[in-house]
Amino acid sequence: MRRKLCQHGTAARGAGTGISLGLALLLVFAAAPVSAADPACTAAQAAALPFAPRLQALAPQRWLVGAARGESTPDNGGVVTQSLLLRDGARLWLVGSGPTPEQGRALRCTIEAALGRPVDDLVNTRAHPELALGNRAFEPARFWALHDVARAMAARCADCVARLRERLGAQAPAGLRAEAVRVPDRLLGRDGAAQGRLGPFRWWAWPRAPGERTLVLRTHDGRLLLAQGLVWVGGVPNLRETDSALLLAGLRRLRTLAGMAVVVGEQGRPGSVADIDRHIAYLVALRSAVRAALERGDEPVAALEAIVLPDFADLAGHADIHPLNRQRVWREIEAEVLR
Repeated sequence: MRRKLCQHGTAARGAGTGISLGLALLLVFAAAPVSAADPACTAAQAAALPFAPRLQALAPQRWLVGAARGESTPDNGGVVTQSLLLRDGARLWLVGSGPTPEQGRALRCTIEAALGRPVDDLVNTRAHPELALGNRAFEPARFWALHDVARAMAARCADCVARLRERLGAQAPAGLRAEAVRVPDRLLGRDGAAQGRLGPFRWWAWPRAPGERTLVLRTHDGRLLLAQGLVWVGGVPNLRETDSALLLAGLRRLRTLAGMAVVVGEQGRPGSVADIDRHIAYLVALRSAVRAALERGDEPVAALEAIVLPDFADLAGHADIHPLNRQRVWREIEAEVLR
């Protein structure tokens, strides 16, 4: 059922909205027309997806849309990044749209069925296909991102779509294609700012790897902190596409922001500062173990297999994510030692 979308008000507080000529490439994607024939989903269609979206109440006017653990697979449909939904006065804000246009449409259907209104503003915290390829389903909402995140999305969208299609295999939906990508055109931080205000949030832009930043979002009342790409509550942090030293520095900064806030991460239940502490301890232990093995001159294969970190074996993903983490950290610290 089609719904009449409300008219948008003024721009969010303190956010830059202009587009420079240097970012003109974004318009190729952002201005693509929406198909009038694109049908609204039904509850049955949403329920039939590999990972049907559900709203979990966190607090009044705040909801979490959960995700599967681990990496994208045919079984989870690529839903491995949680979304956050907030009502702020007359506007509804969504952070993360899902991994495919089909999944985004199901999320939109779920939100509109539950709240009786569409999303007004959508935020992409980083250039990551699993949290942004559902954007198109939410037009004509306002789309927000860091200027460098939007540029990366425009430049890499074809490769990101191809990699995600490969992970999903035969379960990759027909709508998952490069021309369906919707790149945000409301850009943050173009003036060099690394923090500011956006609607119901204060935001900070922190690097996860050289040239790769993510937004940290905290509600103005300080009760909710969103850390996509930085925290995996109850699990092992996934170091794919990160630099472990930069991630560790970001987590230490994040700890100072968290206070008594509920921490919402990439995956997992709502957490707290204790989950950030667990990540910090894991990364310190992993980096120390790898550096010690390299400085001793241990044979790489045997040394890597010996880095099991039993103190963290109870964390979700230890069996499959930790072996990949230790390989990435080995490459990072090996390069440091050789220098």
